[in-house]
Amino acid sequence: MAVSKGLQTLKFKGALVSTVDKPIATKELISRLQDLHNELSSLDQDKVDLKSLEGIKDSLINKKLLKHSNSGVQAFCACCLADVLRFYAPDAPYNASQLSDLFKLFFLQFKQMGNPDGPFYHQQTYLLTRLAETRSIVLITDLPNAETLVEQLFDIFYDLASSGTFSSKLEPLVCEILSEVIAESSTIPTKTLKLVLNKFLANTMVMKKGNTTLPGFKFTLEVCNANADRMSRLLTQFFSETIYEATKGKENEDTEDDKQDTSALLTQLKKLHTLALELWKYVPEMLSSAMGLIENELDAEDEKIRITATETIGKILAVKQARLNFAAAHTDTYTNWLKKPLDKSPHVRSFWVKSAVQAVNANPDLAPELAGGLIKTLVDSDERTRLTTVRELSNVSPGVFVSKLANKTIMNTLGQLIREKHAEIRSSCLQLLGSLYNAHFDDLYKNDAVTELLGWVPDDVLKLVYINDKTVNAQVDHTLFELLLPFELDDARRVDRLLTVTEHLSEKGRNSFHAIVKRQPQMAKAVSQLLALADMKPADDVASKIDKLINWLVASFPESVDCRAALKQLLKLNNKRYFKLIRLCSDVETDYKTITNCTKELFGKLNELKNIKIDGEPSVAPHDMLFTVKLLVYRSSVIFYNQSNVGEILRISKDLSHSHNSAAQDVLENISTVVPEVLRANISTLTQETSLGGPISVKDLKAIFQFGKKFPEVIVTENSDDYVASLKNLAVRGSPAEAKYAVRLLGQLPRTAARNAAVAAIVDEIWPLDMSKDNFNTCLATVAELFLTDLALLDDKTKEISALLASQILLRNSTIGDEDEDEVNGWIGPDELETNKDCLSKILAVRVFVNWLIAVETAENAAQVAEPVLKLLTSIIGNGGEIVSPKTGTYPTPKKYQSRLRLEAGIKLLKLARYSRYNFLIQQDLVNKLVLLIQDENDHVRTLFMAKLKKNLTLGLISERFYALVFFIAHEPQDALREDTKTWVRSMHKRKLKANKNELLFEKSFVRMLSMLSHHQEFLELLESARTTSDYTAVLNFALTYVGLALDLIANMNNVSLLYYLASRMKQYRDRLTPDLSSNMYLVSDLTQYTIKALAKYKNWSLATWPGKLSLPGDLFESIGDSALLHELAVKSFIPESAVKTLDDLVRDRTRHLAGTAATVTTDRKRPHNDEKPRTKKKLAVEPQRRSSIQRAAVNYNEDDEF
Repeated sequence: MAVSKGLQTLKFKGALVSTVDKPIATKELISRLQDLHNELSSLDQDKVDLKSLEGIKDSLINKKLLKHSNSGVQAFCACCLADVLRFYAPDAPYNASQLSDLFKLFFLQFKQMGNPDGPFYHQQTYLLTRLAETRSIVLITDLPNAETLVEQLFDIFYDLASSGTFSSKLEPLVCEILSEVIAESSTIPTKTLKLVLNKFLANTMVMKKGNTTLPGFKFTLEVCNANADRMSRLLTQFFSETIYEATKGKENEDTEDDKQDTSALLTQLKKLHTLALELWKYVPEMLSSAMGLIENELDAEDEKIRITATETIGKILAVKQARLNFAAAHTDTYTNWLKKPLDKSPHVRSFWVKSAVQAVNANPDLAPELAGGLIKTLVDSDERTRLTTVRELSNVSPGVFVSKLANKTIMNTLGQLIREKHAEIRSSCLQLLGSLYNAHFDDLYKNDAVTELLGWVPDDVLKLVYINDKTVNAQVDHTLFELLLPFELDDARRVDRLLTVTEHLSEKGRNSFHAIVKRQPQMAKAVSQLLALADMKPADDVASKIDKLINWLVASFPESVDCRAALKQLLKLNNKRYFKLIRLCSDVETDYKTITNCTKELFGKLNELKNIKIDGEPSVAPHDMLFTVKLLVYRSSVIFYNQSNVGEILRISKDLSHSHNSAAQDVLENISTVVPEVLRANISTLTQETSLGGPISVKDLKAIFQFGKKFPEVIVTENSDDYVASLKNLAVRGSPAEAKYAVRLLGQLPRTAARNAAVAAIVDEIWPLDMSKDNFNTCLATVAELFLTDLALLDDKTKEISALLASQILLRNSTIGDEDEDEVNGWIGPDELETNKDCLSKILAVRVFVNWLIAVETAENAAQVAEPVLKLLTSIIGNGGEIVSPKTGTYPTPKKYQSRLRLEAGIKLLKLARYSRYNFLIQQDLVNKLVLLIQDENDHVRTLFMAKLKKNLTLGLISERFYALVFFIAHEPQDALREDTKTWVRSMHKRKLKANKNELLFEKSFVRMLSMLSHHQEFLELLESARTTSDYTAVLNFALTYVGLALDLIANMNNVSLLYYLASRMKQYRDRLTPDLSSNMYLVSDLTQYTIKALAKYKNWSLATWPGKLSLPGDLFESIGDSALLHELAVKSFIPESAVKTLDDLVRDRTRHLAGTAATVTTDRKRPHNDEKPRTKKKLAVEPQRRSSIQRAAVNYNEDDEF
């Protein structure tokens, strides 16, 4: 072949292969190969005359050179061969066998590149460079032993990378070579594929250990990124084979060996998923096909496979700044994963929650899409899933939670979960909501969006107190003291937060907060006594007192923690420092900073076992000790109403322009009632302001009054004359409310001449009472209080007062209403009442009469004075607040006035019932009339009267006979009022039983309720109608509503026999109030017995004969002495035969829905004998019956309704 013009011709002519005749010394051979290498390396690839290479081409492939014992010969030979391949590219000048030997030589050189100091490292580097530049390495892919060569190539380079001595500068060349081989190979050995992919798994471990580099990982990354499509197919095949094996291993799981195999395969499957996660981080394109396999796993039969797949996708979504958007790249898989909250397995659902939260934390923008699934798991039927959801949501940063994840549905659901019966869920949810509220407090009540999401939290948390559960109360305490109102040393910030929180509480929430702070004095007293006993010398009586105190303290602590053991161990430690810290915390005079420091030190020490362990004795866990002492300190310390807060609260209460002015006044008022001691340092400020005659709020006056009740000696100030004069001025010219407290404050002062003269002057200024004066209501308010403080000054004026109040105020109207007015729910609120002169006059008139009775309670003529007043109150209630005659020309009384007036009459009747003398005069027919207020047509009347009734009963201020009234909320249309009352009944029942296991209060109240029911006006009307039409459905349904509610609230397996006994015992008595209508009472008795029997049968309760004897209340029931009549009544059913089927249907349906949540006791109770003698009944004027027009709550007399 002719030499082309311009081509370079190889000049080297020397021999390279030794022969017998012409041997070549090694040194000479190296020299020649070096010369040849130098010349070949200088030639341009496209300008070489290939014919001139024929000789050396064949010589270089000679095995004498390829397998020469001298490494230098091999090195230079390899370099020359690399250039030969360069010149002949893309064709190979050798056959397959020769190429195989050639690459083996190359590989041998590569192996030595881990030693940069080697004598031929430069040549080996040259070889590597040439192969990378010319892509000659791809020739191995066409060889018969290609798989072996590829394996060797990858093994060599990965080993070099692992050696730690391979130059990083050469890594790009290796990456190019390996990438070319992958790209051109028809098949990739499994071993090589695993080698490449395992680097992803190994990298995970390296990253966990904190290292930054993994040998060979760069090779893997470059190979995969350069061949993403090819590697994707290989990966899918690799996944498929492994998953197939895993699936196949699950088909027949009969033996232990099979189960072990399955476990191993699942372990392998998890490795694949870890690989998928790492690939998503670095080469997400590789998962384009394999993701379909993972999606299939989401629907696998095996739960563990679904869990693994669910976790993996969650982790993939949690990768930050991924190159691809998973939801867009793998839409089907993502959609399927989003359905996992509905998976049949609760474990899968729980793992989905964990994965979803990880995703939200890493990529907050995903939160809105995942919120729907989290809502589902929050209300999951499985409590473990609900718990997991709440706990995992706690791991979301508050900022991300509120800005990205939270929506109205999620927050409402969390609000429901704080009432969850499962304690851990409830506790975790309270912790979550409290933490969110705490983190975002500075944004609350300013940002509408944040306020809507979190502003309700304190109120809902505090309302949990109404559940009256010890564990719930403890959780509320921890949430309140640590998250809602946490410790804060800055006075202004602390008080601002206290006022902000209390300002946004509902009435129920505020009452709960007041209850929490109100228990402090009693708890502090108990703690003080306990520590005092602990300091005494050991003795039997001391130990007994300590046990009693501990029992009293832990009675309100959760039973899930051994609080009793913790307190006992605390006392055994006898650590005087601990005692001092607790004593300081519970001392009302300790300032806020001291309490903060004490709690910090105390809680820190008690949290370590070494500080609470007693040698040779078993120890409670630090958690139990800390929990118990925390609760003890929180409940006994003055934290919220600390004296350090009072100054700032007082300042704000004086600043009318301050946004928290009203809240500060409310808190100050409550402080004066609960812990007036903390006002000691500031009370002078209030009294001085009063003395100066400047503006002072009613709440400030009340605060002084409450403080004065406990510390009257402190109220006497240096400027006492000015103080008295200022109070005198308020009593005459202030508002009615100011006058009320001004007179009360005067009543607290010592009876000095100056004080008495001032009071006498007040009477002179307001007398005679003149309705035309602007201050008439102020005068009435003053008169009402003067009856209680200075009765003697009014003794000679009572007739005139009575005449004026009755004839001119109560029996006439200055403001005339509209006869056609149909607004039944109209109301005059407290703020409006001050400015509504005529309505307030009527209310003050009632107050005057009642205070007059209270003032003369011990007088001989008290009953005589009380008769017309009780008649008045009866008339107001019985006539719905309208006692003005149409003949007066001022009829009718405005509807709003009537509502306020009948409420006032009912409340004042309860107030009179506190006094034994008047309680005796309040006969049962008047008590029955109070049902009208419980079932009043006006929501406000019902709510306020029931609140006052419950308060009086809770505090034990009125007779137990009033308990029966609470059962008449059965038809209450407002769910909140009905449920609150039911909760109160259950709570009181439980409390009474706890105090005395033989307590029969509610059982006796039950039989009283039955008597009252038989006198209920609507019952009488329905019964009359039933007897006329022979259709008893309506009257039976009506009565069953009350009987069913009562049984729902108080019946249990321990008292059901007693309740049945009491109901049946009614037929052994006459109705004392209306003997002629005893048959009505007997009908109620039969109906109740029938219901109790059905309930006992449905609940599988034993209805044994009550072994004792119990007399029924003598003021309601009159014994029957005629044995023949008793027998006749006992065997006779007062429910007509025709109505039995109806009753059976009604009762059966009701018992099926009975909640059965009444309080129970586990021990048998003694059956006391109790005979109540009938009281002498004071005859009252008969008033027309007023039938309540309350709208019934879900009552249909033609259909069954649930209790």
